[in-house]
Amino acid sequence: MSEQSVEANTSTRVRIIHLADNSGKLQVIFAYDSMLDMAALSRLTKRRFDPVANYNIEGDPLVKPNTCSTIIDSSLLNSDAIELRSSATQSYKSYTQEEFTSRFKGPLTRYERIAIPVSKIECPVDDLNQDAAQMQAALGKFQSMRLQQRLEETLEVPPLPASSHRIIQLCSDENAGTDDLCDVISLDPSLSAQVISWASSPYYGVQGEIDSVEDAIIRVLGFDMVMNLALGLSMGNAFQLPKNGPRHYNDFWFSAVSHAVLMEELVRKMPSGDRPRLGHAYLAGLLHNFGYLAIAVVLPPHFGILSRYIEANAHLPSEIIEMQTLHFTKEQLGAWLLKHWGLPESIYTAVRYSKTISYEGQHNKLAHLLYLCHQLFNDDKLDPGILNVLNLTLDEAKLCHKKVMSSSSELTKMVGLISGNK
Repeated sequence: MSEQSVEANTSTRVRIIHLADNSGKLQVIFAYDSMLDMAALSRLTKRRFDPVANYNIEGDPLVKPNTCSTIIDSSLLNSDAIELRSSATQSYKSYTQEEFTSRFKGPLTRYERIAIPVSKIECPVDDLNQDAAQMQAALGKFQSMRLQQRLEETLEVPPLPASSHRIIQLCSDENAGTDDLCDVISLDPSLSAQVISWASSPYYGVQGEIDSVEDAIIRVLGFDMVMNLALGLSMGNAFQLPKNGPRHYNDFWFSAVSHAVLMEELVRKMPSGDRPRLGHAYLAGLLHNFGYLAIAVVLPPHFGILSRYIEANAHLPSEIIEMQTLHFTKEQLGAWLLKHWGLPESIYTAVRYSKTISYEGQHNKLAHLLYLCHQLFNDDKLDPGILNVLNLTLDEAKLCHKKVMSSSSELTKMVGLISGNK
């Protein structure tokens, strides 16, 4: 068989994933611009597979044909050429349809419909005011009446902590000062200790000891920052990390803290008269993925399924997988929850549109800052239009990201303040 590159009218690049259960392993091959349908696999095999690798963006290496059970998505039979590589370290090679099917021929290989083209997957509604309707419409797609009733009862979620209620009330008080904020935070000794420890972190490099919330406000973080930091920390205590989530999501709070401090760095680089409030940027970063925790609480039967889909389809943006499995995104649910709890419009709007590059509404800069953070942490090519809106240069954005990543050990300690692992 020739492995030379060929010219073809239609060429499809494929992705290889290894799955396993107690009975053995399975190799699946499907188009890169598609989503592996784990439910279809279960129906076809009468088995429940999990990905071998917990989060593999590049895909798994090719097992030698006819040495492992392999299912290939039947849509590949419609392609004139197939682009395939043996491992992530090798280049793609193009095979004619005849060459490909000849290579994968034998009793251990079968062709079945196991993938869904991304182009066929529904998109979120454009307007956040329509999110509740889209989420409610999704109820009809779920089988469990108990789950349907639970969601219809205003999407049952843990109540907002009392300290968060007090801080939100303080946010709306234009005359509030340092003493008022100190009084609110001091009502929760644990929260006071978290704020003081946060300000004492080596990340901020302050000289001398921080021994009070007032000290943290005046000497290090500032009123706006401490107010929003305390709110984020308090809200974080309302949820526990799910135990059946994607295996790579053990760093959920590290991602939250990293986004928060990167938002802080990026805002400081923006022109002073053209930047969002620093505290709001910080809080938006800290809560950007809050909808993930909300899904685990509101939809526990489906959360485990979503997690396996995320692991098997690590090459796709999470919102695509969420739309196919839940019919709404964690950004939609997270923003709905934050709005329901009375957070500032800028925060929940930024979270809702944090992955919508076309958003041009009132809070587009805060939303685009979150979008830029996603690109930086995912090592994606930065969008010049986003940088232009934010009045940031490519070098400035990359330097901010480099500073945050070089402080990962300090950030890990800050994460411990949230999780209680000091």
